[in-house]
Amino acid sequence: MNVKINEKRLLDTFLKLVVIDSESWNEGAIQKHLAEELKQLGCSVWVDKIGKKIGSNAQGNIIATLKGSRGGKAFLLSSHMDTVKPGKGIKPQVKHNRITSDGTTILGADDKAGLAIILEVLRTLKEQKPEHSPVQVIFTLNEENGMSGAKNLDYSKIKGTDGLILDNESVNELLIQGPEVNDFKVSIKGVAAHAGVCPEKGISALEVAVKALSLMKTGRIDKETVCNFGVVHGGEVTNVVMPYLELKAEVRSLCPKKLAKQVKHMKDCFAKAAKAFTKRVDGKVIKPQITIETPRRYGSLNVPKNAPAVKLVLAAAKKNGVNLKTMASGGGCDANVMCQHGLLMPNLGLGVQKCHTTQEYLDIKEFNQAAAIVLDTVLAYGK
Repeated sequence: MNVKINEKRLLDTFLKLVVIDSESWNEGAIQKHLAEELKQLGCSVWVDKIGKKIGSNAQGNIIATLKGSRGGKAFLLSSHMDTVKPGKGIKPQVKHNRITSDGTTILGADDKAGLAIILEVLRTLKEQKPEHSPVQVIFTLNEENGMSGAKNLDYSKIKGTDGLILDNESVNELLIQGPEVNDFKVSIKGVAAHAGVCPEKGISALEVAVKALSLMKTGRIDKETVCNFGVVHGGEVTNVVMPYLELKAEVRSLCPKKLAKQVKHMKDCFAKAAKAFTKRVDGKVIKPQITIETPRRYGSLNVPKNAPAVKLVLAAAKKNGVNLKTMASGGGCDANVMCQHGLLMPNLGLGVQKCHTTQEYLDIKEFNQAAAIVLDTVLAYGK
């Protein structure tokens, strides 16, 4: 049976979705639209109630299931419902083999290209009725601002372990690795003193930070690990030795052991800086007080190359003439979160380029290829 995607309908679906405003925390309209579409396709649809908890005007994440003609576990397909800013009033423009916005907003192909492909795959299964395993769809809120939708998902509702995240750029890339990320927040309490009268009696929180950073490896640590300080807050006036400073950084690594090693190194540098600025003033020992918090933002994505979804996607790509390669990414997505719950879901590219900018565009050829790959992967699962 030769089962194929309806490319014209796929394009129409995408164009319909991108004009529905859905910036992060404002996904209410797209969530209602998608839930109704899924019901019309014969899916059982469940919407959780985490929207209010995470600050969204939507009710929650969507989990929908399409029954299969074969038994066994469901194959999972997931995309996120939110877009970045500026994403209001998007006016898509179809030009030759590309879709763009009018230049005043993003396009929103990240991730409405994924949403459109999933809907078209389900429509194809319903209309052409090929044999297939159950398909379970996960549409999440607020991926773009910390993946809080995926982090608050009820994973007991998920009836499979293998699947695909549709949220990457080039169709030639299948992401199977992504970094674990730790935030790194440092609060330095120095000692205030009049900068014009007795600066030697104070301890500058800024100078402590500078000393620590001078000892520290930052930026590219190795091919798997990076570190960046991006936020600094401190000081109010110039005539007081700075008594307080806060710095925020992040550490990313594909290797958890390397991440832990870098975090320890950073802590040790601040400890050495504190010791260097400890001194005696008016017969008393004064020293900077340093507090460090290192919460994990999200865990790593690590899908083995021999995982069912990876093998099936590579085979489907070859069938459709796409030279697909497995890759590692320095960024994170819902797949990182879902991996921590035992879901092996690599991230497939959709033909989206220049994401998060007003120059974003969707390559229609790659978009169609991605849809064909997803359909063939779903059909092959569970055979």
